[in-house]
Amino acid sequence: KDFEVFVDGKVQAVKVYTVESERDGLRRVWYLLSHDFFDERSKKSPYPSPMTKLRTLRYFSLWNQCVALLIQELKPNVYHCMDYHAALAPLYIPKDSLTPTILVLHNADYMGVIETDFINDRFWKTVSALRRLSLVFNLKQKTIRRYLTFEGRFNMLRAGVMYLRETQAGYGVCAVSANYGVELRRERTLFSGVPVVLALDNATDAAEDHGATGIDMLKKQRFQAKKNLQAHCGLVQDPDAKILIFIGRWVKQKGVDHIAMLTPTLLRTHPEVQIILAGPPDDACGLYAQELLAPVVPEFKGRLFVCPEFFALPGDLRKGAHLCFTPSCSEPFGYVDVEFGLLGVPSVGCAIGGLGKMPGVYYRMQNADSSQMLLEAFLCSVDFALNMPDADYWEMAVAATKASFPFDTWRWNLLEAYALAIEHFRSSRRTEELSLNDLWLQNDAVEVIRNELEHRKQSAFRRKSGASIVAHQMQVLDIDDDMEFLTQAVSEERVHDIMKETMAQNERRGSLMVKDAETLQRNICLAEQRLTERNHITQWLMKPLLRTKYLRIHAVIALCYIVSPSGETLLKTTVGKSTGFLTDYMQHSIFYGGVAFGSLLWLVLSRGIPPNLLMATSQVANVLFSVLVPSLLDEALNNWTVSGFLVLSGMLSASRLLFIIWNFNEDFHGGFQVACKRIGILESC
Repeated sequence: KDFEVFVDGKVQAVKVYTVESERDGLRRVWYLLSHDFFDERSKKSPYPSPMTKLRTLRYFSLWNQCVALLIQELKPNVYHCMDYHAALAPLYIPKDSLTPTILVLHNADYMGVIETDFINDRFWKTVSALRRLSLVFNLKQKTIRRYLTFEGRFNMLRAGVMYLRETQAGYGVCAVSANYGVELRRERTLFSGVPVVLALDNATDAAEDHGATGIDMLKKQRFQAKKNLQAHCGLVQDPDAKILIFIGRWVKQKGVDHIAMLTPTLLRTHPEVQIILAGPPDDACGLYAQELLAPVVPEFKGRLFVCPEFFALPGDLRKGAHLCFTPSCSEPFGYVDVEFGLLGVPSVGCAIGGLGKMPGVYYRMQNADSSQMLLEAFLCSVDFALNMPDADYWEMAVAATKASFPFDTWRWNLLEAYALAIEHFRSSRRTEELSLNDLWLQNDAVEVIRNELEHRKQSAFRRKSGASIVAHQMQVLDIDDDMEFLTQAVSEERVHDIMKETMAQNERRGSLMVKDAETLQRNICLAEQRLTERNHITQWLMKPLLRTKYLRIHAVIALCYIVSPSGETLLKTTVGKSTGFLTDYMQHSIFYGGVAFGSLLWLVLSRGIPPNLLMATSQVANVLFSVLVPSLLDEALNNWTVSGFLVLSGMLSASRLLFIIWNFNEDFHGGFQVACKRIGILESC
């Protein structure tokens, strides 16, 4: 069977293959999709990246539209959507064929987000990136704006969440562990309208029960497995060694950079320790860990094994480890601690998300933004675990083998999620189609493309210049030429090369300027912005202040926030000189009325004006106000002028919140608009 869908204004043909089998009387069917976008993917990289690449966007558009066509044809009772990859599929289904859906989140840190560009309206006009995304994904512009824009950026996971909120009152969102579900609702504003996040804890086979002889049997298995593991990894044959192991993707989420930073310390302070670290680096933190460990391996030959690539270790050899590293900063479920725990290897790491369910030694994340605090907590946990009495350790190891994650519980929870989705499903809540499919059938393809890319229509009152018409034609031609239209982030290859060179220079100079992967990555991004920035004022503001780690823009923002209250102080002095009959109560009421109105005003303005321009405007207004108030003559002061200045003072006072939001925007779980709304409400109360 063949599917034909529109992707970026062109028809794409997809071949559908069917594979059937039967097991235990149950008929199973697989549908395999064939297209160049799909066929070029490999087992090691099933999904393309980064999201800023046009081919990546086309891939996800094609994939979601094909899933939608399969749903229309098969008419399932429930659509089981996993993560963001196919979360757009319900948007392409006609409103009379909608299907109850559950959205299972295996890792909500990955949302299909375009980080480099804002696609929200600029000065209340649709930006060109949003118009082009509309064509790429074959969705109406208002669909992109409502279902795929979160905190100003393109977000694929939001589409799934919004669909559930629209058709199922928010029911149907699931996480792979109960603790992770609680964290999502507490910490992620994307799920703020979801009434409940159901837990679908992953299931696995239980370990073999050795009864009363568990400890003796475990010690016997450990002795032989340790010998084989040391031989397999080229470690010194030492029956008394304690092997610490980490196997998995080398990413920030897994805390691999912290492991790499503590490895030399652990090996020096604990002579009995041997360490095995294996897995492919998948982000900047993983690359940083790889470069950090490279010079350490020769120093601890026979005690440290490092393999920065995919590494398959048989289960029998894993039994030889003493502890399993799990210092994750975010973990939906945590299969590694289960796999090692059922083999009698306890975990040592952070109790976050799905971690902490297996016996082990854990620490709580007190301050996620402090790398030093996380390193100290992790080091203390490892020291504690290594110094545990043997009796306590083996009791903990045996308890880990008795952990249970039954399939029946998982199946019951899944059926409950299905039933809840069907119970709350109301297809009538959607009133119109969200895709552009109808337009392709009614109009010429080129005409549809022109209309979607056109930022405004020509009329008798608003004529378009010749240059504007040519620019529009060039945008149409760019589609045929496969021109990239989004800002491209620094590639992983370039980040790796810069990291290697920076760390090599620091080593030659004996410098410790770069203390962790996040700092180095932030420096790389800042340097890239400086190279691409054309505005001279912005370039000047992005430079360090007096050779410190702080930027000039930070100093400007801080001074603005400090100086802005001066208008209020001057106003109070001026009011004191007035001869009007405004009581203190009336003055306070007028002032805080201005604050409430100003909070709403800045919220409205933040939805259309870029943050940097909005803050600059507010500060200019503060400066003018501070100059204007003292220059007033006493004769000009009366009840009306004082009341007007009180209102203006309140409005400008509310604008100071913009500077707080800007300075802490990276740590704010909501975006600029969300933060304005939250603090605006608080200031208005």
